[in-house]
Amino acid sequence: MNCPNCKRVLPDNINLRINFCPMCGKKLFEDGKDYLIQIACVGHRSADGNVMMVFLDEKQLYEVKAGETICFAVKAGFHALKFRQKIRSKNITLLVNSGYAIKAAYNTVSGLIETNVVKFDDDDEETSERRIREADLTTPVMESETGARGFDSVLGVDDPEYEVKATEGFKEGILSIYSERLEFKGNNDMAKEVIDFKNIVSVKKKMGTIDILCDGNIHKIYSIPKDIYNEVMSFLNNRIEDVRGI
Repeated sequence: MNCPNCKRVLPDNINLRINFCPMCGKKLFEDGKDYLIQIACVGHRSADGNVMMVFLDEKQLYEVKAGETICFAVKAGFHALKFRQKIRSKNITLLVNSGYAIKAAYNTVSGLIETNVVKFDDDDEETSERRIREADLTTPVMESETGARGFDSVLGVDDPEYEVKATEGFKEGILSIYSERLEFKGNNDMAKEVIDFKNIVSVKKKMGTIDILCDGNIHKIYSIPKDIYNEVMSFLNNRIEDVRGI
């Protein structure tokens, strides 16, 4: 990123909350202005309909397929964009004092996500407002109040808070407890059993086991090691109260 005034390269470790160039001292952007970000996903359409996910400031999630274009308005300032497709991701930071057109592509040969960023140099106040006014702004598919942690939970790429050996009836396996859900996978099972905290009515102690009552009067009962039992029970009750707003 370059300072729009002195044109010198801004430090990689620049504080993204400041609004002045550390070299020339001039303002980097005009507070309160809105600009258009346009993202085109280029490449060949695939039969499996691979979707590229675009995260804006870890607060909004957009989706775009090859051959499609999405756009959204952002306030002037520093913004973080993360592009994710399959297991690959790429992060870029933009100093937004103008609109941008970004081409993003998943390179099937290298397995990397490539981006080409072009700034709208003609974006004076009138042009910027007209671009936003005439654009068909894309609605995010998801918004997160907890930032990356909330998205990771939905996408299933977060790390568990607890991962313990457990039994469900006569089935032995691993119980993984996340911030928004729990998963049980039997040692001989191919699939996981997933329970979202928002679908849990209560968690109770039952003869040394965890008795989970779900919506629809469905019970799930797990046995876990005694040395972690009370800690897990406390964690589950507290998190479920937060998630369900009890």
